[in-house]
Amino acid sequence: MYVLSIIVLQGIVGTTHARESLEYQLATINAGGYVSRNHITVARFRSLLNQLSSTYIEKEQQTADMSVKAQQLLRKDGVAESLLNIMEGMNQIFTRKIENQKYAEYIAAYITLRSKGQSHTEAVRGLQGLLRGLGIQ
Repeated sequence: MYVLSIIVLQGIVGTTHARESLEYQLATINAGGYVSRNHITVARFRSLLNQLSSTYIEKEQQTADMSVKAQQLLRKDGVAESLLNIMEGMNQIFTRKIENQKYAEYIAAYITLRSKGQSHTEAVRGLQGLLRGLGIQ
């Protein structure tokens, strides 16, 4: 259910603030309003986008879009989680480089676990444990 919603998602981030950098847009969404361009979260989102794009096959824009959509879906299910925490969690799943991993699959699993009552930490650790159990980590 969540996989389809996330895979078909296109361009949530970037449509209203096309002139702003992607990391600035994410920081603004995360704060729920204005942040300065040199705010620490702008730099952190820049770093996360770089790290996530080297871990997963999706481009930075796709990763940003899916992360924002994940936050929206969680909110709809009554789960409050910051955009920064969601992306930090997705960045912690892998302890080493594994080729051809899809952000869409892991973020969908994260949404499912969170919607079923797991905390952020439990969901991230659960995904890490699953990978270890499969011999991927």
